[in-house]
Amino acid sequence: MNELITYSNGLRLVVNRNPSVRSVAAGIWVGAGSAEETADNNGISHFTEHVMFKGTDKLNAFEIANAFESIGASVNAFTGKEATCYYAKSIDEYTEKCFEKLSHIFTRSAFKAEELDKERKVIIEEINMVEDAPEDICFDLLAGTLYENSPLGRTILGPIENVKRFTRNDVSAYMDELYNADNIVVSFSGNIAAGEADKLVRKYLLGEIRSNKTVKKEKKSIAVKGGCAVRIKDFEQSNIGISYKSLEFRHPMIPAQNIFNTIFGGSMGSRLFQRVREQLGLAYSVYSSPLAYVKNGNFNIVLNITAANTEKALRAVKNEIDRAVAEGVTREEFEKAKIQLKSAFVFSEESVQNMMTSQGKFMLLANELYSVDKRIEEIDAITLNDVNEFIKTTFTGGNVCAAYVGKETGVDVLGIIKG
Repeated sequence: MNELITYSNGLRLVVNRNPSVRSVAAGIWVGAGSAEETADNNGISHFTEHVMFKGTDKLNAFEIANAFESIGASVNAFTGKEATCYYAKSIDEYTEKCFEKLSHIFTRSAFKAEELDKERKVIIEEINMVEDAPEDICFDLLAGTLYENSPLGRTILGPIENVKRFTRNDVSAYMDELYNADNIVVSFSGNIAAGEADKLVRKYLLGEIRSNKTVKKEKKSIAVKGGCAVRIKDFEQSNIGISYKSLEFRHPMIPAQNIFNTIFGGSMGSRLFQRVREQLGLAYSVYSSPLAYVKNGNFNIVLNITAANTEKALRAVKNEIDRAVAEGVTREEFEKAKIQLKSAFVFSEESVQNMMTSQGKFMLLANELYSVDKRIEEIDAITLNDVNEFIKTTFTGGNVCAAYVGKETGVDVLGIIKG
């Protein structure tokens, strides 16, 4: 059972009650991510998320960690392109203690200069680690090419020079801009009723958060010019990313995209995995994965290969793309993918963490209650023709970009895919 409560200051509470479990996950979602940043403050969303845990007016960093661990709870956070989430999970008897501490961190972090200096070193190390992770580099290059000169094209971590100069005032100003009640969603999932969750929000959070009016930047659909980004590095494995302009978050054809993704590269039985890896042995991993944002979306194909196999692997992928466009998918593939997707949605209900995340994201980005039953109804409504039309619309034309990270090969990655 899913319920929504909206407060007078704009704060929204969503509750997914599951009395069959003995745990509760609670998340505080903020409409703040790298897509809300400028070039000058790129990385501030992620920086803010990190320093939130470095001490409050009552607790230091160790005491924060101990407060959760002493009741067997876990606490963490993550930053994305369009949202930041602070969350905790505990057994149901410690729900109030857990949410009290999570709310305290969210509203009472001190942001002391010495603690910020310590954490900026940690974040710089995180940025440096990306340089040793070819797939991470590839994804950043791909986004920068696909969404050129726009906030979606910037990295979540931001550049080191920005992280080095962020101050307490920068964090406070950013929170004044976006960490406001009308830009926040609280999401509970597990063995908790809406009335109980409402009492916790009123007791520990509602009166403590900012009630400034959030002025959000207008989000627009970004045209794709096409292009290929290359980073030559002496990695043993090379990574290739291919990205097509696709569907925005909550587009009515998202279920059709998900069905095709399952068939094409989203599982071990998919066309890409079976052909490129299992039959030809040209890649360690090969998969497809769509990403959807509020006004934009892209369909990604990713390969992890030996540099010497670059051209052969790309041509194998291109053949599968061309086959999908020319022939579509079969009725058997279509029905199998529907079953797989519906099963995945039903299985997700067993995880309070997954349901908290889905509820929070849907309410924050679409102002909509998340429902597994509705997701299944949407899948059932899709026809074979819908999927085949999605394929033709997405994979024809010039809406494609690519990225390559690895040893020099001289292969024209984008040329092969577009050829």
